[in-house]
Amino acid sequence: MKEKFDFTAEMREAEPIKTTPKNEYLEEEKRLLDINVKELAKLNDNVHYMITNLENLLEFLREYKLAIAQQTQEQADKFGQSVLNKFLCQIQDKCNETERKIRKIDSHIFIPHTIFYVLIIILVALSSFFASIIVANAEILHSTLIWKAVAWCSAVAIIGIAITISLPKVLK
Repeated sequence: MKEKFDFTAEMREAEPIKTTPKNEYLEEEKRLLDINVKELAKLNDNVHYMITNLENLLEFLREYKLAIAQQTQEQADKFGQSVLNKFLCQIQDKCNETERKIRKIDSHIFIPHTIFYVLIIILVALSSFFASIIVANAEILHSTLIWKAVAWCSAVAIIGIAITISLPKVLK
């Protein structure tokens, strides 16, 4: 189908028809056949041109599909790499922050707030007991004043501890 048909040889071999009234019909047919032959030759050229263009287009599309697929794959690889890099940076930042916190915590002892306040109250109670012992030593060692001071200091310490423990629970 790719070859062009040549109708000129067939046209030369055809015998000329003598023009007679009887052959007018044949001459008209010959003229129409000539027109048909020319149109068929044009059609054959057009078909050959279209087939050639179609084959070229199909070959171009195959190459174009391959180029699109490779380009898309490269873009997908770049996108995936950028996402992984972002995740890696975020993870690295979190690790660095955690390491900083661990280094900072290594040099400190963690004490909850409640225990800290209880220790302060105990320190105040012991300080007041020490002060009362100094005052009590001025009198006789076995006087009731010493025992009253111990009782009052113990009571202050117990009340302070109870308030420190119960106050956060009540506030929540």
